[in-house]
Amino acid sequence: MDSKLTWQYGSEHPENSANLDAIRQWWSKLSGKSVLWQQRIVPDGEEVGQLDWEPQRFDERFAMAEPELKGITVYWRKPDEEAPRNITAGTLELETRQQQLFVYPKSRPNVAIRVSLPQVKFETVELTQPEVQCVVNNEKGLLVFRDKPQLLEVKIKLDAAAIARLKEQLTGDE
Repeated sequence: MDSKLTWQYGSEHPENSANLDAIRQWWSKLSGKSVLWQQRIVPDGEEVGQLDWEPQRFDERFAMAEPELKGITVYWRKPDEEAPRNITAGTLELETRQQQLFVYPKSRPNVAIRVSLPQVKFETVELTQPEVQCVVNNEKGLLVFRDKPQLLEVKIKLDAAAIARLKEQLTGDE
């Protein structure tokens, strides 16, 4: 399955209707989930991916209530509000891998709204003087990375499939 589904108002693309249905299903499953709601102006000539999506002052995090997509209108409610809110979309882009929906309002095509599920942030550890040890026994493996000056050790247990993938990546045979 493609990781990006796009629906666009007035498009005759053969997948347009199916993409809208998939987006509708994803949107409805947000009920009760914490989302990050961000809105940005898209300058002429810029792509939405070039925008700064780091959290900013006006971004909101809330538990989504009553998410619904009726026709081309996106509905939702914040838990502390009685009245639902809505936006009529000109374009919807769902990035399934990142679990985020971009809504481009029909009335304001230079605005992008990103609704995303909170992402796990990985901590990066950089080993400056690594020692590498690899042990493979009975199709199981163990990689050990040690950086003595930083007193860090990382152990990675590998099964046969992970060893095969690692070998492919190291030799470039993909």
